[in-house]
Amino acid sequence: MTKDTIDAFPRKKLFIDILTQDVNAEECILDLIDNSVDSYVKNMLTDRREIRITLNGEKCEIYDNCGGIEKEFLKQKVFRFGTEHLDREHPTLGMYGIGLKRSVFKMGNDILFETDDGNNYSLMQMDVREWERKEKDWSIPFETGKSKLSDGQKPYTKIRVTSLHDEIKEKFSLDPFISKISDKLRCVYYLTMQNKIDFVFNENKLEHYNLIVPYSDDYKPSVLVGEYEGVRYRIICFIDPSKGTRLNNAINQVGWNIFCNERLILANDKSKTTGWRGKDEAGYLPKYHPIFNEFRGHVFMEANNPFFLPLNTAKSDLNTETKVYHHILEQMTKTAKPVIDYLSKKYSEQKQREDEIEEDMETTSDNDFKPTMIAATEFKNTSEFKAPIKKEVKEEITNILYSKPKKIVDVVKKHLGVSSNKEVGIKTFDYFVDAEDLNG
Repeated sequence: MTKDTIDAFPRKKLFIDILTQDVNAEECILDLIDNSVDSYVKNMLTDRREIRITLNGEKCEIYDNCGGIEKEFLKQKVFRFGTEHLDREHPTLGMYGIGLKRSVFKMGNDILFETDDGNNYSLMQMDVREWERKEKDWSIPFETGKSKLSDGQKPYTKIRVTSLHDEIKEKFSLDPFISKISDKLRCVYYLTMQNKIDFVFNENKLEHYNLIVPYSDDYKPSVLVGEYEGVRYRIICFIDPSKGTRLNNAINQVGWNIFCNERLILANDKSKTTGWRGKDEAGYLPKYHPIFNEFRGHVFMEANNPFFLPLNTAKSDLNTETKVYHHILEQMTKTAKPVIDYLSKKYSEQKQREDEIEEDMETTSDNDFKPTMIAATEFKNTSEFKAPIKKEVKEEITNILYSKPKKIVDVVKKHLGVSSNKEVGIKTFDYFVDAEDLNG
């Protein structure tokens, strides 16, 4: 008997196919931008920098002047598949060491990676198809030398993917997809745009959205600040009594917004993930209902080690299997409860009629509501929710409910010059009372 070995070396194509199958084009773009944001954080920069994104049917290019990448780090870490679970010093976003590779492989075949950190210039050009053919050689050649920066130039990194795969090329050529990405960037990186980095997308500087909270003597948010298992968190819950006319934008519509290390993970969420589970699951919020359309909740989580955050690998959802997730969810429920109780009581008479609730919220205005608008990030300390106590109604009020053919209701609505079914009911009832002289 002689000893021998079995060749179990993985085929690169299979490896790439597995790596890229569960990620979409949108997530790839965000992953590449995350690297630029992380560079700003890791380099401990304090002045404003820039990320430029170019996206079309020919290429995807991400350029940033957020510090560049050291030669040895590029050589040993950047293109290695997987990363060590080390303690981190700064609240970054990179976790598993697969985001950059997965993204470029998903998009196309020709990859250019160029960086200059002020000490060294490095250039890597890669044809993925050619690299795949060298089955057992996983190394990637690159060129390096002294820095090429001139006076005043900031260290930079540029990633360009060309020879796009057909499905990616088609998607990047669609105006609706480009518009979607533009809006997504304004939401996902709103805190980064606000505090650190200018984003330029297809030559247009993006204006970020804002999260603002109404604050006055009558309206105060419920705020909870804490720390658990290495994760610092702030939870802010409040009502938007203006029915959204003052506060409404893409990340301030209804439900919860969840941020991890300043990156938006979930927006306007009303699912079980953020606690809307119903009476059958004790300790959580009720199932979402239109009576809660005025509810707003923001959660800001931060951790120096991103592995502590309850994130999935694509950073597109929360990992609901972690201890941190369950702890934060419990605190979210606790912080939201006084707001939910207030809204439940406010609309208790209409709970069974969703259309009446929505009409009531649209036609009722808070004329006396004149708050100060404060950025959500300004609330640093735990505080209790406060809202006006509903004034007692001197005269007992009851509801009238009946159904009529929509065609004739629309005719009456037009004749009366009103826009809602509720107003039709009020006008016709008042007309009858006056005609029959029933007011006494």
